[in-house]
Amino acid sequence: MARVRVGEFGWIWIATVVLFAISAVVAPGTVRPSALIAILPFAAMLAIVAVGQTIVIQQRGLDLSSAALMSLGGIVVAKLGFVTGSIPLAVLGTVGVAALCGMVNGLLIARLNIMPIVATLATNAILLGGITTLSGGSPMSVPNALESFSHSGVFGIPNTLILSVVFVAFVAFISAQTVIGRRFIAVGATPRTARAAGMPVLTYQVMTYAAAAVCFAVAGMLYAGFIGSASQIAGNDFLLPGIAAVVVGGTPFSGGRGSVIASGVAAIFMTQLGILVLSLGASSAVQLLVQALALVLAVTLRSVSGMTRKKTS
Repeated sequence: MARVRVGEFGWIWIATVVLFAISAVVAPGTVRPSALIAILPFAAMLAIVAVGQTIVIQQRGLDLSSAALMSLGGIVVAKLGFVTGSIPLAVLGTVGVAALCGMVNGLLIARLNIMPIVATLATNAILLGGITTLSGGSPMSVPNALESFSHSGVFGIPNTLILSVVFVAFVAFISAQTVIGRRFIAVGATPRTARAAGMPVLTYQVMTYAAAAVCFAVAGMLYAGFIGSASQIAGNDFLLPGIAAVVVGGTPFSGGRGSVIASGVAAIFMTQLGILVLSLGASSAVQLLVQALALVLAVTLRSVSGMTRKKTS
């Protein structure tokens, strides 16, 4: 079993080391301590988004509403922060709103059997309409306390990075070490078998989307605090990289298997890849193309590897 896990998820560690080695040769400025410290918060936010997408993909789904939910997180926490005067209350309220939106996604998919791509794309459009109404179509400033938290750290380690590590470690522990996690994996692998075994499949599927929505909203709150404003397009730049990080990390779309740790490492990989492309003088459009190619390459390699294993078995 250990060899399978290393083969599926361990290679992203090697790929990340290789990428940084290449960066040190072709663009040494991108691996200087100051540059690495600058990209860590963005890699951390992407890792939190990737955690949400990982658990959804483990349930054979895909959440295209992540962009709107991330934007919603920033807008709602800013609104509530100014209204209540309390960031903790604003964060709790934002998490609650995000969880409800995620549950709607889950019910549309698990109860009404709407395809995940269709359901979450529709939810994304509806949420964007709501966000536009809340924000008036313009970026909003955020409370100073949220901005301060996003820029602060402990012993030189950014709070965003600490929070992302907590998210990854918590989900990894729940998945591997608890009964809930083992049932979650069983539901993702074979829902019919899990239902026959008496597992509450609907509950697991709905709560998966709720948990993912919370991840996206948290990333949105951190991003809003980091850049000092919240807008309706804040989550757009994290949609494709978030999905790519999961796939590049080795989590298959077939469900039941996955590694949030590998997705977190892949988030660092995708962030550094984007910075490397930009440092070489390419445009943002080329950066997006490279990220898409990384996604296609990862899917292709997994398909080829799967066919090879079938032939040899």
